[in-house]
Amino acid sequence: MRQQSPAEQIKQFLDFVDESRKLYDLAEENVKTEEKRQTDLLHEIEFSSNSKERNKAATCLHKCRADRRRYKDEMKRQEQIVIFFNNDQNRKVLNQLRQLLGRQRKEEEYLNSERTYKTRV
Repeated sequence: MRQQSPAEQIKQFLDFVDESRKLYDLAEENVKTEEKRQTDLLHEIEFSSNSKERNKAATCLHKCRADRRRYKDEMKRQEQIVIFFNNDQNRKVLNQLRQLLGRQRKEEEYLNSERTYKTRV
């Protein structure tokens, strides 16, 4: 099994942080959508003309609430990571890591290239 280079390990960490942010944002958006759906379903229940329509809407409401909970749980899973990297000092470190990744890749590219010695005299 091939060992990862330092650049690959740094990239993997940065990808993890970016993915956490994306998952958090997506889950937050989905929670808002489910809350709107929930309001619609509550109104549908309120204004239903018979029990069959109310039961159908109630079943949809049950599913909506379960989906909303799942999205909120995902938000909670990612929340501490997002909060940590939203801090100015930690965001600065993240940007420095991105710069480090560029320098590290350049160095590894040089070290892995075909090098020759050029005489100085």
